[in-house]
Amino acid sequence: MSLKHLGPGTQLPPLQPGKLRLYSMVFCPFAQRSRLVLAAKNIPYEVVNIKLKVKPEWYLGINPSGMVPCLQFDDGRAIPESLIVSEYLDNAYPENKLKPSDPYINAVHSVMIDSFGKVITPFYKFLFGDQSAGEHLLKSLEYYEKKFENNYLGGDKPAFVDYMVWPWIERLEFLKQKKNLDLNETRFPKLLAYIERMKQVPAVKETILSVEVYDKFFKSYSGDEPDYDCGINA
Repeated sequence: MSLKHLGPGTQLPPLQPGKLRLYSMVFCPFAQRSRLVLAAKNIPYEVVNIKLKVKPEWYLGINPSGMVPCLQFDDGRAIPESLIVSEYLDNAYPENKLKPSDPYINAVHSVMIDSFGKVITPFYKFLFGDQSAGEHLLKSLEYYEKKFENNYLGGDKPAFVDYMVWPWIERLEFLKQKKNLDLNETRFPKLLAYIERMKQVPAVKETILSVEVYDKFFKSYSGDEPDYDCGINA
């Protein structure tokens, strides 16, 4: 990824014929979901990074919510929302399907994705200083610790469910090292082993950021304009 984040006063880059565009932000876990799917399926695309606290004026015309990700086609049509974008990509590009073909297994994976909201809520509370949310976060992760019947949540190789939950699991190391989250091997042996396996997955290698880069970004986040670009080529 090499494009600097765009804010007010910038020009909308022209769409490229025949190429998908993903509006993203390097540190956004929701946008990372879709970037993981694009990488896992080897789908060509271009990225336009957005400063989410100080958005360019033209972005609200593309996605009125102002959030990322948003997938745009070369004719100007656009699809917002991380799960919707990611599901569209898996359906529209059937090679290397990430979702299971078995309807029951697919439903089980969908429950795991939907249940991850119980992780995300205390995750952000703890990230932004609520120490009391730490145990709530760890308790919510116990559900996933019990789900590892194989190397990955999706089976013997990473599946759609893995890519949908990974962005927050990736950031657990930052919470452990910099925020003293008690994520230990006694309580989470399978989850910690899973993290190490996922780090070797090619799509993850394309999108992962170091603990130090996360630390630099979140230290800047309380300001009016965070250092979005510190994660580019990191």
